[in-house]
Amino acid sequence: MKKLILALIFLLLASVAWSVGDKDKKVASSKVIDSGTFGIFMNGKRIATEKFNIEQGADVGTITSEIKVDDGNSKAEQSSEMQVAANGDLRVYKWHSTLPEKEESVIEPKEQFLVEHLTAADQKKRDVPYILPLSTIILDDNFFSHRELLVWRYLASSCIPKDNQLSCGPTNFGILVPHQHMAANTKVELVGRDKIAIKNIERELNKIKLDADGVQWFIWVDDSYKVLKMAIPANNVEVWRD
Repeated sequence: MKKLILALIFLLLASVAWSVGDKDKKVASSKVIDSGTFGIFMNGKRIATEKFNIEQGADVGTITSEIKVDDGNSKAEQSSEMQVAANGDLRVYKWHSTLPEKEESVIEPKEQFLVEHLTAADQKKRDVPYILPLSTIILDDNFFSHRELLVWRYLASSCIPKDNQLSCGPTNFGILVPHQHMAANTKVELVGRDKIAIKNIERELNKIKLDADGVQWFIWVDDSYKVLKMAIPANNVEVWRD
């Protein structure tokens, strides 16, 4: 029963919109839903760290992310902010790079579709229109916290309590990967329970499979539906919550 109650709480939280806005636009009642850091490893070597924060307000939420990459050959620093309306429509997505070059982009609605305003390293500006609905999910490169939000949306839209557990079917979501200027579909599916070692302690977690444009991810979440591990087997990449 405890697992069921936790599931219902987080399904309710997942139904709330996630947003990022100016500090003076944040409501006083906002509270942190999740925050922390993810360590990104390739071939067993740590190459990056993402720091993220997710807040819930009265009718919006806030997610901010910062990532620093150092693979021994190159360095990169990026940050992102995302704002989504209460009905799930995107209000704005902001991306900013300081290393290796200064670049930025902003995605926002234009009538019933989306448009991206790009500022390249040479400071030249251009717009990239997308014939995509405002409900399209942002799933940008490098920001692994975006996958946690996708997992929450999946649990909220595709799962029902059954026998004190969640019963979930596979679901397809339309996504936009801004860094690649690419729209795609991703399929999310709850595989079941799986035992893995977290900080040398064996834990039984919920295992979720994500197929994004032919690339398969596995995501492990605890009974509070917070992501503890992600893996991209084809690329020898693992992401662990610190």
